[in-house]
Amino acid sequence: MNNNTPLTELINSFQHGLFMNFSDQEFRLQNGVARLIHADEMGNCWLLFHSNLQDATVYEKEFPARIRFYEKGKDYYVEANGKGVIQTTPEEWSSCPAISYGMAKALRYHGLIVCLKMNQVTVTPLRKSAVTSKLFGWLESVTDWFMGEPNRKPAIGAHVFSS
Repeated sequence: MNNNTPLTELINSFQHGLFMNFSDQEFRLQNGVARLIHADEMGNCWLLFHSNLQDATVYEKEFPARIRFYEKGKDYYVEANGKGVIQTTPEEWSSCPAISYGMAKALRYHGLIVCLKMNQVTVTPLRKSAVTSKLFGWLESVTDWFMGEPNRKPAIGAHVFSS
């Protein structure tokens, strides 16, 4: 995933994502909402979980995972699959440019960092609802009628017969 600056900018425009752990282990990091810290051009995505390092000792260190980034008001969502790696030491955190010294000190007691090594990223545009489209079409035609503007759009299903 080298040189995907527009893709990393797209991912970094989100704040939170729905994280899914596909491990079959009994003690594993739970599915839930993760805060995005940073995504880089190398295909790494650092995520913050509200858990602590003591909990991380019982979880497996590497596991298959997926994250879906979605925010209200955006016309798309981003889904990334890859391998999640729990990072527990400041040396591992130092590879993320968005983690400052102060944040690293706080992470020792509050928070768990997972680096998702993305191998597949999908950007999916959201479909507009058919009901919403019909509603806006109806509102537009009512507005045109009130304003006295002629209907410039051809009627759907209108047929022209010639004899």
